[in-house]
Amino acid sequence: MIRTYSLMSRRVAFFWIAAALLAGLALTVALSSTQSAKADGHVTGTETLVVTPTEADFEPGKRKSKTKVWLYGSGFAPGQSVMVLVADQHGNLTDIGALEKQDVAANDDGAFGFDWTFGRFTRKGVGGESMVSVIAVDPATFDTIATAPLALCNLKKRKEDAKVPDHCSA
Repeated sequence: MIRTYSLMSRRVAFFWIAAALLAGLALTVALSSTQSAKADGHVTGTETLVVTPTEADFEPGKRKSKTKVWLYGSGFAPGQSVMVLVADQHGNLTDIGALEKQDVAANDDGAFGFDWTFGRFTRKGVGGESMVSVIAVDPATFDTIATAPLALCNLKKRKEDAKVPDHCSA
């Protein structure tokens, strides 16, 4: 007659399995990063994007505008390529760097800067008087890295009785 003895009851075995699963979950949470840093170092977490002036003269329907704004970025990884985008009045994103024939990349200090002439962005059906976000994205993943506001306001050619949008100062 052979007898089999169990060194551990089912209840104890389930306890140890549950404890091991909880320990693994706790270890995963502790070791995972809550920042949006990429393994290749493209996102530092300190990126900023600045548009100046923040309120620009924008004449809707004008065939070609000479109005310029300057776009500056800092805190990027040195040499990092950046796409700078803005949405038109239909929500279509436009690559501002490509419009300006700029290969936007951070210098050795992690900064970049260039000017954007509105040009044909003011044409009827393209851009409109509005509050927009200028967006810096990683061209490899299209992840948003930084944003900056820009108020597009008809500052000079507004009719006297025309209502001034809330986002415009005058």
